[in-house]
Amino acid sequence: MQANFIRAGLLFFLATIAFCCAADENAGATDFRPSLLEDEWYSEGWDQIFYFEDGTLLVSQITILNIGFGSHHAGVFTMLVAPGGGKTIIKQSRSNRDWEFSESSLDLEIAKHRLRGQSPVYRVLIRQKSDEVDVTFNSITAAWPLGRTLEIEEAYQYVSFYAPLAEAEGRYKLGAGDESEGSEWNKLQGGRGFAVRYVNSTGLHDLIRSSTRIVDLEHSAVSPVIYTSVDVDGGVQVHLALFQNGQLLHESGDFDLQTKGRIETADKDTRNIPDGFAVNIEEDEFALTGTVEIERFLARVDPVDSLKPFVRTIVKLLNTPIQYRYLAKYDLDYTQGGRKSRLQGRALMDHMVLRYQRKPENGTNNTR
Repeated sequence: MQANFIRAGLLFFLATIAFCCAADENAGATDFRPSLLEDEWYSEGWDQIFYFEDGTLLVSQITILNIGFGSHHAGVFTMLVAPGGGKTIIKQSRSNRDWEFSESSLDLEIAKHRLRGQSPVYRVLIRQKSDEVDVTFNSITAAWPLGRTLEIEEAYQYVSFYAPLAEAEGRYKLGAGDESEGSEWNKLQGGRGFAVRYVNSTGLHDLIRSSTRIVDLEHSAVSPVIYTSVDVDGGVQVHLALFQNGQLLHESGDFDLQTKGRIETADKDTRNIPDGFAVNIEEDEFALTGTVEIERFLARVDPVDSLKPFVRTIVKLLNTPIQYRYLAKYDLDYTQGGRKSRLQGRALMDHMVLRYQRKPENGTNNTR
Protein backbone atom coordinates (compact mmCIF):
# COMPACT_ATOMS: atom_id res chain seq x y z
CA MET A 1 0.00 0.00 0.00
CA GLN A 2 2.86 2.37 0.83
CA ALA A 3 4.40 1.72 -2.60
CA ASN A 4 1.12 2.47 -4.36
CA PHE A 5 0.78 5.65 -2.35
CA ILE A 6 4.24 6.87 -3.38
CA ARG A 7 3.57 5.91 -6.96
CA ALA A 8 0.33 7.90 -7.13
CA GLY A 9 2.02 10.93 -5.66
CA LEU A 10 4.91 10.79 -8.10
CA LEU A 11 2.53 10.40 -11.03
CA PHE A 12 0.63 13.50 -9.93
CA PHE A 13 3.88 15.43 -9.61
CA LEU A 14 5.07 14.40 -13.06
CA ALA A 15 1.68 15.10 -14.59
CA THR A 16 2.16 18.77 -13.72
CA ILE A 17 5.71 19.21 -15.03
CA ALA A 18 4.92 19.51 -18.70
CA PHE A 19 4.12 23.20 -18.78
CA CYS A 20 6.63 23.75 -21.53
CA CYS A 21 6.50 21.43 -24.44
CA ALA A 22 8.66 19.26 -26.60
CA ALA A 23 7.33 16.87 -29.19
CA ASP A 24 7.91 14.00 -31.53
CA GLU A 25 9.34 15.29 -34.79
CA ASN A 26 6.56 13.48 -36.66
CA ALA A 27 3.81 15.14 -34.64
CA GLY A 28 1.86 17.65 -36.68
CA ALA A 29 -0.36 20.52 -35.65
CA THR A 30 -3.48 18.47 -36.39
CA ASP A 31 -2.18 15.12 -35.12
CA PHE A 32 -3.49 14.83 -31.58
CA ARG A 33 -3.03 11.12 -31.07
CA PRO A 34 -0.58 10.18 -28.28
CA SER A 35 2.93 9.55 -29.59
CA LEU A 36 3.66 6.96 -26.88
CA LEU A 37 7.44 7.30 -27.14
CA GLU A 38 9.73 4.88 -25.33
CA ASP A 39 12.41 7.38 -24.31
CA GLU A 40 13.17 7.57 -20.59
CA TRP A 41 11.41 10.51 -18.91
CA TYR A 42 9.41 11.27 -22.06
CA SER A 43 6.06 12.95 -21.45
CA GLU A 44 3.33 14.47 -23.56
CA GLY A 45 0.01 16.05 -22.87
CA TRP A 46 -2.68 18.62 -23.37
CA ASP A 47 -3.12 21.85 -21.38
CA GLN A 48 -6.39 23.79 -21.42
CA ILE A 49 -6.51 27.11 -19.52
CA PHE A 50 -9.51 29.49 -19.42
CA TYR A 51 -10.47 32.66 -17.58
CA PHE A 52 -14.25 33.22 -17.31
CA GLU A 53 -16.21 36.47 -17.16
CA ASP A 54 -17.02 36.08 -13.44
CA GLY A 55 -13.30 35.75 -12.59
CA THR A 56 -13.14 31.94 -12.37
CA LEU A 57 -9.89 30.36 -13.60
CA LEU A 58 -9.87 26.80 -14.95
CA VAL A 59 -6.68 24.84 -15.59
CA SER A 60 -7.06 21.31 -16.98
CA GLN A 61 -4.01 19.19 -17.81
CA ILE A 62 -3.71 15.63 -19.10
CA THR A 63 -0.26 14.08 -19.25
CA ILE A 64 1.08 10.77 -20.60
CA LEU A 65 4.55 9.84 -19.39
CA ASN A 66 7.20 7.23 -18.81
CA ILE A 67 8.56 6.70 -15.33
CA GLY A 68 10.95 4.26 -13.68
CA PHE A 69 8.36 1.58 -12.89
CA GLY A 70 6.65 1.56 -16.27
CA SER A 71 5.74 3.44 -19.40
CA HIS A 72 2.78 5.38 -20.78
CA HIS A 73 1.11 6.23 -17.50
CA ALA A 74 -1.62 8.86 -17.53
CA GLY A 75 -2.17 11.71 -15.09
CA VAL A 76 -5.03 14.22 -14.81
CA PHE A 77 -4.71 17.53 -12.98
CA THR A 78 -7.51 20.12 -12.82
CA MET A 79 -7.56 23.32 -10.80
CA LEU A 80 -10.62 25.53 -10.42
CA VAL A 81 -10.01 28.90 -8.78
CA ALA A 82 -13.14 30.79 -7.71
CA PRO A 83 -13.39 34.61 -8.03
CA GLY A 84 -12.83 34.92 -4.28
CA GLY A 85 -9.62 32.88 -4.47
CA GLY A 86 -10.92 29.52 -3.23
CA LYS A 87 -9.09 26.70 -4.97
CA THR A 88 -10.30 23.19 -5.81
CA ILE A 89 -7.85 20.59 -7.18
CA ILE A 90 -8.89 17.32 -8.80
CA LYS A 91 -6.11 14.86 -9.61
CA GLN A 92 -5.96 11.23 -10.62
CA SER A 93 -3.58 8.81 -12.31
CA ARG A 94 -3.79 5.55 -14.20
CA SER A 95 -1.02 3.01 -14.69
CA ASN A 96 0.47 1.65 -17.89
CA ARG A 97 -2.20 1.90 -20.59
CA ASP A 98 -5.07 1.60 -18.13
CA TRP A 99 -6.69 4.35 -20.16
CA GLU A 100 -8.04 4.75 -23.69
CA PHE A 101 -7.60 6.95 -26.73
CA SER A 102 -8.85 7.18 -30.30
CA GLU A 103 -6.64 6.53 -33.32
CA SER A 104 -8.59 8.91 -35.53
CA SER A 105 -9.22 12.05 -33.44
CA LEU A 106 -8.53 13.73 -30.14
CA ASP A 107 -10.38 11.49 -27.69
CA LEU A 108 -8.69 10.63 -24.39
CA GLU A 109 -10.45 8.80 -21.58
CA ILE A 110 -8.71 8.40 -18.22
CA ALA A 111 -10.89 6.99 -15.46
CA LYS A 112 -14.00 9.23 -15.61
CA HIS A 113 -12.12 12.12 -17.19
CA ARG A 114 -12.29 12.86 -20.89
CA LEU A 115 -10.88 15.25 -23.47
CA ARG A 116 -12.31 14.97 -26.94
CA GLY A 117 -13.11 16.98 -30.03
CA GLN A 118 -12.18 17.94 -33.53
CA SER A 119 -11.16 21.39 -34.71
CA PRO A 120 -12.57 23.84 -33.88
CA VAL A 121 -14.77 22.45 -31.05
CA TYR A 122 -13.55 20.46 -28.04
CA ARG A 123 -14.89 19.30 -24.70
CA VAL A 124 -13.14 18.59 -21.41
CA LEU A 125 -15.04 16.55 -18.80
CA ILE A 126 -13.56 16.04 -15.34
CA ARG A 127 -15.42 13.82 -12.86
CA GLN A 128 -14.29 12.56 -9.49
CA LYS A 129 -16.77 11.53 -6.81
CA SER A 130 -19.18 14.47 -6.48
CA ASP A 131 -16.89 17.00 -8.17
CA GLU A 132 -17.51 17.61 -11.85
CA VAL A 133 -16.31 20.12 -14.46
CA ASP A 134 -17.81 20.10 -17.95
CA VAL A 135 -16.52 22.70 -20.41
CA THR A 136 -16.83 23.06 -24.17
CA PHE A 137 -14.39 25.34 -25.97
CA ASN A 138 -14.17 26.62 -29.50
CA SER A 139 -10.95 27.66 -31.20
CA ILE A 140 -11.61 30.88 -33.11
CA THR A 141 -8.28 30.68 -34.94
CA ALA A 142 -6.26 28.17 -36.91
CA ALA A 143 -3.73 26.12 -34.94
CA TRP A 144 -0.27 27.62 -34.33
CA PRO A 145 2.49 24.97 -34.50
CA LEU A 146 5.76 26.52 -33.38
CA GLY A 147 7.90 23.59 -34.54
CA ARG A 148 11.13 22.76 -32.78
CA THR A 149 11.83 25.67 -30.49
CA LEU A 150 14.91 24.13 -28.89
CA GLU A 151 17.43 21.34 -29.56
CA ILE A 152 20.02 20.27 -27.00
CA GLU A 153 22.11 17.31 -28.15
CA GLU A 154 19.52 14.59 -28.84
CA ALA A 155 16.77 16.33 -26.87
CA TYR A 156 14.43 18.84 -28.44
CA GLN A 157 11.34 20.94 -27.93
CA TYR A 158 8.29 21.25 -30.10
CA VAL A 159 5.14 23.08 -29.12
CA SER A 160 1.80 23.54 -30.86
CA PHE A 161 -1.11 25.69 -29.73
CA TYR A 162 -4.00 23.61 -31.02
CA ALA A 163 -6.42 26.33 -29.89
CA PRO A 164 -4.38 29.57 -29.68
CA LEU A 165 -7.45 31.72 -28.99
CA ALA A 166 -10.39 29.83 -27.55
CA GLU A 167 -13.82 30.71 -26.20
CA ALA A 168 -15.32 28.47 -23.52
CA GLU A 169 -18.49 27.86 -21.56
CA GLY A 170 -19.77 25.09 -19.32
CA ARG A 171 -20.60 24.27 -15.74
CA TYR A 172 -19.19 22.74 -12.57
CA LYS A 173 -20.33 21.41 -9.23
CA LEU A 174 -18.32 20.69 -6.12
CA GLY A 175 -19.54 18.24 -3.52
CA ALA A 176 -18.34 17.15 -0.11
CA GLY A 177 -15.97 14.53 -1.46
CA ASP A 178 -18.46 11.68 -1.75
CA GLU A 179 -21.03 10.38 -4.24
CA SER A 180 -23.97 12.08 -2.51
CA GLU A 181 -26.57 14.08 -4.39
CA GLY A 182 -27.36 17.69 -3.70
CA SER A 183 -24.46 19.60 -5.25
CA GLU A 184 -25.66 22.48 -7.36
CA TRP A 185 -24.39 23.25 -10.82
CA ASN A 186 -22.61 26.55 -11.34
CA LYS A 187 -22.44 28.09 -14.80
CA LEU A 188 -19.18 29.04 -16.50
CA GLN A 189 -19.73 31.71 -19.14
CA GLY A 190 -17.69 34.03 -21.31
CA GLY A 191 -14.50 32.02 -20.93
CA ARG A 192 -11.41 32.84 -22.97
CA GLY A 193 -8.04 31.17 -23.04
CA PHE A 194 -6.02 28.64 -24.99
CA ALA A 195 -5.13 24.96 -25.42
CA VAL A 196 -1.69 23.45 -26.13
CA ARG A 197 -0.43 20.02 -27.06
CA TYR A 198 3.12 19.01 -26.16
CA VAL A 199 5.57 16.11 -25.98
CA ASN A 200 8.80 16.20 -23.95
CA SER A 201 11.57 14.04 -25.42
CA THR A 202 13.44 14.13 -22.10
CA GLY A 203 13.16 15.51 -18.58
CA LEU A 204 12.14 19.15 -18.34
CA HIS A 205 15.13 19.92 -16.11
CA ASP A 206 17.46 18.98 -18.99
CA LEU A 207 15.74 21.38 -21.39
CA ILE A 208 14.73 24.67 -19.79
CA ARG A 209 14.76 26.92 -16.76
CA SER A 210 11.47 28.68 -17.34
CA SER A 211 8.68 29.28 -19.85
CA THR A 212 6.00 31.91 -20.35
CA ARG A 213 2.82 31.87 -22.42
CA ILE A 214 0.88 35.11 -22.97
CA VAL A 215 -2.48 34.89 -24.75
CA ASP A 216 -4.87 37.71 -25.66
CA LEU A 217 -8.25 37.73 -23.89
CA GLU A 218 -9.90 40.49 -25.94
CA HIS A 219 -10.38 38.60 -29.22
CA SER A 220 -10.52 41.91 -31.07
CA ALA A 221 -9.53 42.62 -34.68
CA VAL A 222 -5.87 41.66 -34.13
CA SER A 223 -4.89 39.37 -31.23
CA PRO A 224 -1.33 38.65 -30.02
CA VAL A 225 0.00 35.35 -28.63
CA ILE A 226 3.55 35.11 -27.22
CA TYR A 227 5.60 32.10 -26.19
CA THR A 228 9.07 32.41 -24.65
CA SER A 229 11.42 30.04 -22.82
CA VAL A 230 14.86 30.15 -21.24
CA ASP A 231 16.94 27.02 -21.85
CA VAL A 232 19.29 25.39 -19.36
CA ASP A 233 22.26 27.44 -20.63
CA GLY A 234 20.43 30.75 -20.38
CA GLY A 235 19.54 31.09 -24.04
CA VAL A 236 16.20 32.69 -24.84
CA GLN A 237 13.69 31.47 -27.43
CA VAL A 238 10.82 33.82 -28.36
CA HIS A 239 7.83 33.41 -30.67
CA LEU A 240 4.97 35.78 -31.44
CA ALA A 241 1.85 35.38 -33.54
CA LEU A 242 -0.79 37.91 -34.54
CA PHE A 243 -4.19 36.53 -35.50
CA GLN A 244 -6.85 38.34 -37.51
CA ASN A 245 -10.29 37.00 -38.41
CA GLY A 246 -9.33 33.49 -37.36
CA GLN A 247 -6.17 33.32 -39.44
CA LEU A 248 -2.47 33.77 -38.74
CA LEU A 249 -1.68 37.33 -39.82
CA HIS A 250 2.02 37.47 -38.88
CA GLU A 251 4.58 35.31 -37.09
CA SER A 252 7.93 36.42 -35.64
CA GLY A 253 10.76 34.61 -33.89
CA ASP A 254 14.15 35.49 -32.48
CA PHE A 255 13.22 39.10 -31.73
CA ASP A 256 14.08 41.36 -28.79
CA LEU A 257 11.89 40.64 -25.76
CA GLN A 258 13.27 42.44 -22.71
CA THR A 259 12.05 41.58 -19.23
CA LYS A 260 10.73 44.47 -17.10
CA GLY A 261 11.70 43.89 -13.49
CA ARG A 262 11.16 40.87 -11.27
CA ILE A 263 8.34 39.72 -9.01
CA GLU A 264 9.09 38.96 -5.38
CA THR A 265 7.61 35.61 -4.35
CA ALA A 266 7.78 33.36 -1.32
CA ASP A 267 9.66 30.81 -3.44
CA LYS A 268 13.31 31.77 -2.94
CA ASP A 269 14.43 29.72 -5.93
CA THR A 270 12.04 31.32 -8.43
CA ARG A 271 13.41 34.83 -8.50
CA ASN A 272 13.37 35.08 -12.29
CA ILE A 273 9.65 35.71 -12.70
CA PRO A 274 9.30 38.83 -14.87
CA ASP A 275 6.60 41.36 -14.04
CA GLY A 276 6.40 42.30 -17.69
CA PHE A 277 8.07 42.43 -21.09
CA ALA A 278 9.11 45.11 -23.55
CA VAL A 279 8.44 44.00 -27.14
CA ASN A 280 10.51 45.35 -30.03
CA ILE A 281 10.12 43.78 -33.48
CA GLU A 282 11.29 45.51 -36.64
CA GLU A 283 11.10 43.59 -39.90
CA ASP A 284 10.45 44.43 -43.54
CA GLU A 285 7.04 46.08 -43.75
CA PHE A 286 6.29 45.04 -40.15
CA ALA A 287 6.92 46.51 -36.70
CA LEU A 288 5.55 45.84 -33.23
CA THR A 289 6.68 47.76 -30.14
CA GLY A 290 5.26 48.20 -26.68
CA THR A 291 4.81 46.45 -23.35
CA VAL A 292 3.08 43.55 -21.64
CA GLU A 293 2.72 44.01 -17.87
CA ILE A 294 1.29 41.86 -15.11
CA GLU A 295 -1.92 43.29 -13.70
CA ARG A 296 -3.18 40.76 -11.16
CA PHE A 297 -2.14 37.45 -9.62
CA LEU A 298 -4.57 34.57 -10.20
CA ALA A 299 -3.06 31.35 -8.89
CA ARG A 300 0.10 29.46 -7.95
CA VAL A 301 0.57 25.72 -8.34
CA ASP A 302 3.37 23.79 -6.70
CA PRO A 303 2.81 20.03 -7.09
CA VAL A 304 4.57 19.47 -3.77
CA ASP A 305 1.79 21.28 -1.89
CA SER A 306 -0.86 18.70 -2.81
CA LEU A 307 1.15 15.63 -1.81
CA LYS A 308 1.02 13.73 1.45
CA PRO A 309 3.88 14.47 3.88
CA PHE A 310 5.89 11.30 3.14
CA VAL A 311 5.69 11.74 -0.65
CA ARG A 312 6.28 15.48 -0.33
CA THR A 313 9.61 14.85 1.39
CA ILE A 314 10.79 12.72 -1.54
CA VAL A 315 9.48 14.90 -4.37
CA LYS A 316 10.81 18.12 -2.85
CA LEU A 317 14.32 16.81 -3.43
CA LEU A 318 13.61 16.81 -7.17
CA ASN A 319 13.73 19.83 -9.46
CA THR A 320 9.99 20.35 -9.51
CA PRO A 321 8.33 23.15 -11.47
CA ILE A 322 6.22 25.87 -9.91
CA GLN A 323 3.50 27.47 -12.03
CA TYR A 324 2.03 30.96 -11.76
CA ARG A 325 -1.00 32.42 -13.54
CA TYR A 326 -1.65 36.14 -13.93
CA LEU A 327 -3.88 38.60 -15.70
CA ALA A 328 -1.75 40.95 -17.77
CA LYS A 329 -2.33 44.02 -19.92
CA TYR A 330 -0.68 44.79 -23.23
CA ASP A 331 -0.12 48.08 -25.06
CA LEU A 332 1.46 47.59 -28.49
CA ASP A 333 2.00 49.84 -31.52
CA TYR A 334 1.56 47.78 -34.67
CA THR A 335 2.67 48.68 -38.19
CA GLN A 336 2.23 46.59 -41.33
CA GLY A 337 2.46 47.70 -44.93
CA GLY A 338 2.65 51.33 -43.89
CA ARG A 339 -0.58 51.19 -41.87
CA LYS A 340 -0.33 51.88 -38.14
CA SER A 341 -2.64 50.81 -35.34
CA ARG A 342 -2.61 50.30 -31.59
CA LEU A 343 -3.30 47.02 -29.83
CA GLN A 344 -4.50 47.26 -26.23
CA GLY A 345 -6.21 44.84 -23.88
CA ARG A 346 -5.93 42.08 -21.31
CA ALA A 347 -4.06 38.82 -21.61
CA LEU A 348 -3.67 35.58 -19.67
CA MET A 349 -0.07 34.95 -18.60
CA ASP A 350 1.04 31.45 -17.66
CA HIS A 351 4.57 31.19 -16.23
CA MET A 352 6.56 28.12 -15.15
CA VAL A 353 9.92 28.13 -13.39
CA LEU A 354 11.91 25.19 -12.07
CA ARG A 355 12.51 25.13 -8.32
CA TYR A 356 16.28 24.79 -8.63
CA GLN A 357 18.02 26.84 -11.31
CA ARG A 358 20.77 24.84 -12.97
CA LYS A 359 23.92 26.84 -13.71
CA PRO A 360 25.00 26.91 -17.38
CA GLU A 361 27.99 24.72 -18.17
CA ASN A 362 29.85 27.60 -19.82
CA GLY A 363 29.34 29.82 -16.79
CA THR A 364 27.40 32.42 -18.72
CA ASN A 365 23.84 33.64 -18.65
CA ASN A 366 22.35 34.79 -21.92
CA THR A 367 18.90 35.77 -20.70
CA ARG A 368 17.71 39.09 -22.04
